[in-house]
Amino acid sequence: MNLRPVGALPLSGQIHRQLMDAILDGTLTGALPSERELAETFGANRHAVREAIKRLQQARLVEVQQGGATRVLNIPDHAGLDLLPELVAGPGRLNDEATTGVLELRACIGADAARLCAERSPAVGAALLDLLPHDGMSDAELAATSAAYWTALVAGTASLPYRLALNTLLSGLDAIGDSPAAQVFVTALREESRRTDELAEIAHAIRRGDAAAAGGTARRLLDSSVPATAPK
Repeated sequence: MNLRPVGALPLSGQIHRQLMDAILDGTLTGALPSERELAETFGANRHAVREAIKRLQQARLVEVQQGGATRVLNIPDHAGLDLLPELVAGPGRLNDEATTGVLELRACIGADAARLCAERSPAVGAALLDLLPHDGMSDAELAATSAAYWTALVAGTASLPYRLALNTLLSGLDAIGDSPAAQVFVTALREESRRTDELAEIAHAIRRGDAAAAGGTARRLLDSSVPATAPK
């Protein structure tokens, strides 16, 4: 773990970033140094250190014990999906294993959502046909159209947990897309989003209430992006 003094404000954000990176790359384990020691290391006040640790606690990366040490938690046992952007695209690097996992999770949810939408809300199929990509769309327009398509589809499941999972995934994908290291990931999703024929096939299957066809086509489409980011 290579902690260093921090510079300009906000201090708590800089401290949080360094501590989180050290936890994620495995160089910071066990008990954290005391607030006083961290404040001296970072050249910051203890309030900034306390705020940074609070954010780590909220992300379930550490456990704060009153009167005792603050301990790093095991990520798979305690952290939530909101950590995915950091696992996938931390500072300057792309984690191929985590990226592939995100896409696999997305494929599972998307395929089952298409199946449920066909069973529960076949009328959504017609709306999806109005949300198909077309030639000439800019990257920003394509991303917005794709998000609208899948949001409408998942809304058709009438499942709040699926809507919340989609929100988390979309937020994570946005954060990942801002990383310079994520260009392969972004390119794979962009190419997938332009596959109008499959997206139309899903919409038609939903409209006629064919759950098996909707789910199968969605799974094939979403799985198509996984190999581009799979660990070599």
